[in-house]
Amino acid sequence: MKKKSPKKTTASQEETKTPIDSYKRTFMPWAQLDLFTADTSSIPAPAKNENDIFQPCFLYRGSSNLLTRFDKEVDSNEKRRGISQEVRATAASWLKMQNVVVMMGAGTSAYITGFVGSGLFEATKKAISSRESLTALNDLLEHASNPEQIGQQFERFLSQVTTLINLSNVALWPMDKIPVDVPLRHFRDADMRKKALANLLSDLERGIAVVCNVKLPDSLLSLSEEEEPTPHEVFLAKLVERDPQCGRGRIFTLNYDTLLEQAMDRLRILYCDGFTGTVHRRFNPSAYDLDVHYPGEATEGRVRRYDKFLHLYKLHGSINWRRSAPTATSPFGITFDSSPLPGIEVISRATKKGQDLLSNIFKSQEGLAILPTSGKFAETLAMPYAHLFRCMGQALRESQTVLFIMGYSGWDAHVNQLIQDALSNPGFTCVIVDPLPSEWARNLCRLDKCGRVYCFGGHWGSFEFFAKEVLPDIEVLKTDIEIARTLRDLEKSRTADLAPQTKSVIGEGNA
Repeated sequence: MKKKSPKKTTASQEETKTPIDSYKRTFMPWAQLDLFTADTSSIPAPAKNENDIFQPCFLYRGSSNLLTRFDKEVDSNEKRRGISQEVRATAASWLKMQNVVVMMGAGTSAYITGFVGSGLFEATKKAISSRESLTALNDLLEHASNPEQIGQQFERFLSQVTTLINLSNVALWPMDKIPVDVPLRHFRDADMRKKALANLLSDLERGIAVVCNVKLPDSLLSLSEEEEPTPHEVFLAKLVERDPQCGRGRIFTLNYDTLLEQAMDRLRILYCDGFTGTVHRRFNPSAYDLDVHYPGEATEGRVRRYDKFLHLYKLHGSINWRRSAPTATSPFGITFDSSPLPGIEVISRATKKGQDLLSNIFKSQEGLAILPTSGKFAETLAMPYAHLFRCMGQALRESQTVLFIMGYSGWDAHVNQLIQDALSNPGFTCVIVDPLPSEWARNLCRLDKCGRVYCFGGHWGSFEFFAKEVLPDIEVLKTDIEIARTLRDLEKSRTADLAPQTKSVIGEGNA
């Protein structure tokens, strides 16, 4: 029998690979990880190997390597077994604390979006490629000495554009005779250039919404064939399975995407996101003071807490939040728009056909809740964001509190200050989960004298591996998976039973 030659991967197939494909390809078992056990106070600098895996993996407590005692272990298998048990037991002890708080950044979504903060610029630029504002953007980049580095400073770039627009409205300033005109090569007069800048900022805002409009991959919980639960689903399932007597899990995120909400919907988790109402949802911070209970023993008038319930705080808003003028029914000027947004793939296909979908994303005078500029700190001082940050500060001051920092590199000074202030709380524990710990994270560990700051690095520090392998396994997720499989098999059986009947009806019709 002639053997089939292996299929070769073409360049076009390589281009169509998604970040999720890369994530699945790089998910490695414990046995293939390089574990750092050296007795040194310096946190190692992980690097990607040929498989795109950050090595080595380590766990530090302050300036101490918690795995040092395994350094002299001769049997490598016994060494790995002991380390995995140690790491998982430590993570399990954190979940047993009275209050669990989670801080999530762009790194937790990177396995789907394919980028963190520095990659947002190129993705947004691609989203506005069919718009006239791309010409204004290219004209602006002519004034940059290193335009290829704009992606690393996208936040500051947006801040500069916002400042230029504000300064160009000279009538609003005391010195209204100072001419402020930004030279744009393809726009002839000052008024056209001013309008071009405003349109550019508006389109960049739309582009960010499009880029962040990502879908949670299919899994067994969405009746997919054999796909494992996503990291978001696994993490949230483990978070809600804590002892009902403990405090509610609280998630604070800086991300615009709705991956957390999609995962909670699949897991049938009730959550409070600060909005009230059904037809017209409006932001109402008092909703965070509510809880969910159900009748326990009706004859005794007792109630019991519903276990699958979380609090979700989106510190910078979301792609489905809309900033508009305050009204009597919406005093904070923040409403919820459930209408679907096009994704980057839809925008790209429409662009090739000569269609423009970007201009219809936001209504007049609407926009994202907080645009990612350096001025966002000032925006967070206003309501309702001031309330959200106050909730985070209060949560970190409570006794027996653990904070998981995941996918966040310390880019936001106002968030960093809340975390640093929490270190004055004797009952506070901080756990940093980052494959490549930033200088901010390293400094936090280095200056910790009480041993209350932990840092996972290397492949352990990826959100995907930490959620699935480091946090303890739970039975409730296995039950949900089996229920999903049962429903999927029942649907297959029903479809198979209907198939002969359909053929019979078609045959009679032809007759």
